[in-house]
Amino acid sequence: MRGYEPRIVPWRSRDELEELKNWLFPNKNAGKDMRSRGVLKIKSWETKGPFVPHTIEATGQLLEAILMDEAEQGAEGAKRLAYTMAMVRFVNGLLDPTQQSQFAIPLHTLAQRMGLPSWFVELRHCGTHERELPSLEMLRMASLEALEWLWTNYWNADEMKDNGDTGDAEVAEDTEVFEITAVSTVISEIPAIADLMNAGTHIWKHQRVSSSFTGEEPASKKAKHVESPEKRVERFVGNAKEAWKATKSQPDVFIEEFMLQYEKLHAPVLKLLAERIHPFGYELCRWTLEAYGKTLKEGTSVLRRKFDATRLQKFLSGVCDAALDPNRILTHAARWTELLRENPNYVSLTLLQSITSNLEKLGDKTRRRFTNEAGELRALAERLAARTSASELELYQIAGKPRRRAAEEIHKSTTPVPSTAAAILDDLAQLRQRRRPRLWQPVPNWTPRPFGQA
Repeated sequence: MRGYEPRIVPWRSRDELEELKNWLFPNKNAGKDMRSRGVLKIKSWETKGPFVPHTIEATGQLLEAILMDEAEQGAEGAKRLAYTMAMVRFVNGLLDPTQQSQFAIPLHTLAQRMGLPSWFVELRHCGTHERELPSLEMLRMASLEALEWLWTNYWNADEMKDNGDTGDAEVAEDTEVFEITAVSTVISEIPAIADLMNAGTHIWKHQRVSSSFTGEEPASKKAKHVESPEKRVERFVGNAKEAWKATKSQPDVFIEEFMLQYEKLHAPVLKLLAERIHPFGYELCRWTLEAYGKTLKEGTSVLRRKFDATRLQKFLSGVCDAALDPNRILTHAARWTELLRENPNYVSLTLLQSITSNLEKLGDKTRRRFTNEAGELRALAERLAARTSASELELYQIAGKPRRRAAEEIHKSTTPVPSTAAAILDDLAQLRQRRRPRLWQPVPNWTPRPFGQA
């Protein structure tokens, strides 16, 4: 299980954030009305830098508009403007980060994926583009519902996550089943999506967007009930992101399901997931490195059951092509360098050689900016090239076979393997052949031989 990366936050402790929640939502805990103080607290956090999450900022902005309205400060136009701006920033801050396609996806589609009421998008459109601002009554209702959405999806959900270890065990079990089901559903779609992408090159980059504001197709097209390939691929990406998010604390759940179903024809889907789900490429490389190391140590792994040495080399070539974006690697160079340094083997060397080759294709500006990071990666590649032997891949190939057959292949191999590994495997094969212990007997013309050889 991989932990979350550390990040900068403006609060000093969890208790301080809990205190702010009680101030902002006194109606949820029957506490004293401290909403004004809560809004001021958020403003003080904002002076420390861009470290306040959007959900907290939006909560403060919505409450500030509500408090101004309740205190009857300002004219009606000022209240409507304050409410409208708070709602526009609330909706934009939630939906804009999820807009990751080459072409714009309708906001209604993005809102539906997040569980955000669609009429919030309509309200945002009216406040941004229409001549008249929404009515004060409508804005009041929208602000209260937006606060309720924030409570359900951020403030209260965060509390439930922290207290999950003391809750009902059945809830945790149901959640785990849901995560596995979501992943299995996505993985089952991969063959069909791969067929679509193989039939149309880069079809996932050509997203067709409706011209209507609601994002719905015209009635004549809706009647056909035929989903276009572009929309099907986009729907698959959305489902994959949700499944990935559900298993974020345990990415191996998603990766292993993906690997068990992976075939050579699925390479376009691998590239699609690496492009659209940012941590996927890194986590896939981490899982492959760890599974390869496990194979060499324990003789078996999911990776070895799926790929022999020849297919592993082809798979690594696909990973290098799809998942090793040099810009992303340099941006997170410390994490990548640590991962590759902790796993000094053939897979690490293959990945590093591809990375250093891709670095030469970057622009001068990028190379100057990441000179130190690129130099460290190149130095690591040189050290691994000097230490890694080609025979390591043969040991990987042998590891997945029965011991007796493995020992026979060691003797037949034209390329010598490390003597220690050969001795161990040969000795184990001989031990299996012994049905009963033999007594010590003198041997005429005895000639000493290295340990492990017959």
